[in-house]
Amino acid sequence: MLSSPRFFIISLCVLAVGVSISLSRSNRSDSSKVKSTEAYWAETGLGPAALEDLLQDQTCGSSERYFLACANSILTVANRFNMSLNTAGKLVPVQEALSADMSTEKKQLEPWKEFFSAQTDKAVKISFLKAWQELSKRFISEEQKSMMVGLGLNGFISVFRDPHTYLMPVSQFQEVISKADNRSASLGITLGRSQGNYVIRKVTEGSAAKSAGVEKGDVIVSINGQRTQGLLQARVSELLKGEVGDLTTLVVTRDGERLKFRLRRKEITVATVSTRVIEGIKPVAVVGINKFAKGACDKVKESLSIVKKSHVRGLLLDLRDNPGGQMEEAACIASLFVGPEQKIFEVRYLDPSKKREDYFGGEEKMFDLPMAVLVNGSSASAAEIVAGALRDLNRAVLVGERTFGKGSFQEGEYWSQNKKIALFETKGFYYLPSGRSPQMKGLQPDVVVNFDNILVMREADQFMNPLRAPERQVRAAGPLYSSNDCLDLDEGGLSDDVQLSKAQQVLFCSGSVARAGL
Repeated sequence: MLSSPRFFIISLCVLAVGVSISLSRSNRSDSSKVKSTEAYWAETGLGPAALEDLLQDQTCGSSERYFLACANSILTVANRFNMSLNTAGKLVPVQEALSADMSTEKKQLEPWKEFFSAQTDKAVKISFLKAWQELSKRFISEEQKSMMVGLGLNGFISVFRDPHTYLMPVSQFQEVISKADNRSASLGITLGRSQGNYVIRKVTEGSAAKSAGVEKGDVIVSINGQRTQGLLQARVSELLKGEVGDLTTLVVTRDGERLKFRLRRKEITVATVSTRVIEGIKPVAVVGINKFAKGACDKVKESLSIVKKSHVRGLLLDLRDNPGGQMEEAACIASLFVGPEQKIFEVRYLDPSKKREDYFGGEEKMFDLPMAVLVNGSSASAAEIVAGALRDLNRAVLVGERTFGKGSFQEGEYWSQNKKIALFETKGFYYLPSGRSPQMKGLQPDVVVNFDNILVMREADQFMNPLRAPERQVRAAGPLYSSNDCLDLDEGGLSDDVQLSKAQQVLFCSGSVARAGL
């Protein structure tokens, strides 16, 4: 099992791209409201000096990468106030922005990159420091200042270092991110992209959005009066967050009709692990894992004990929309299907002086019947490790969409400039038994079943400097499967979930790797 003396290691998909937008409650016995991100930052007392040190005129013009990091720092903050920056270094309304599309860091910065290349002498004269000082004076309240400094620092780091290295208040990590608590104040909306718009990719059962009648495929027009087209997804995520009891006004279009919903935020509980049986000619179990929270492996063990008594003929492991979590839980769960002696993944460090580390789940095999794993564009990090390892070890086939592509890991340490803030720094990459890393590329499924053309924005689409994992030559992924010689599901098929229906069908294809457990 994994163990580490480090302060903390996080392998969650922190990009919040295509994953459920939620604000988790800390696991406390009282009924106090969740603190906002702004409040966590305010507690750190972070002042502008840390950002101003990075935005000095001489250094911002020292190289293209530094120039773009400074630009991203200012634009990240300015966008919160519907402002942008022009090539004279002046704050302007977003309608006058250099980039017409500011939905991603990459699209926002590409015109700035061209500007620096074509007019370097003019570009290096821009004072990003003065732009920050004007922003601070005109728009940022005292209560917001620490958070805006933090956003500016993270905007800088995303370009100058990598998109996965970032700063976060220690108390926010300890009270929210690291908790296994599955309570949430989410509206229950999972976002995707289609034709330049933000589209609802999934609506969580029992959520405010579900109760109000919001549906998959609805195109978001505005949130609380703020138009969403052209906004960074991080900004859309912010607009969707809030506390229990808050009212959120959501305007969408559906089949050409404009609809308005007033959503009253409520607390919902999403099970870490769910289990059900699909009856039929060949009954199968569906075990869904929402996230790899602490204790997830024990819950899967319980599910498998129940499943084994249900006389099922196979298993569908549903990892769709699973953003990751604790890697020791992931390794433990994978070993339940392959045994304790099989390597689940390895870690390779960016520091060449550190040796690679192999990790095994250490659990005895509990399930030996045919198996398929459901994945989609929001399956990330630890979910990709489990799915990829089971395929590499010839234990399961993957059905669905290409996964997100988060194969890096970050180690958190107290930030030297402020001990109330943690610096999560990319230290290396996870590699599957095949030698491949899912970083940036994701996992291509054996059987492709796309999700209604509603796309997830992946790292290469979003960031100026996406993080690539070095790889040696490794064997290619296994063969793709067609529906020939597979179970006929014309009767009793799950037509409302095409991916699940296809996975059930592929589970019993003749010669399928899914049958390797027999």
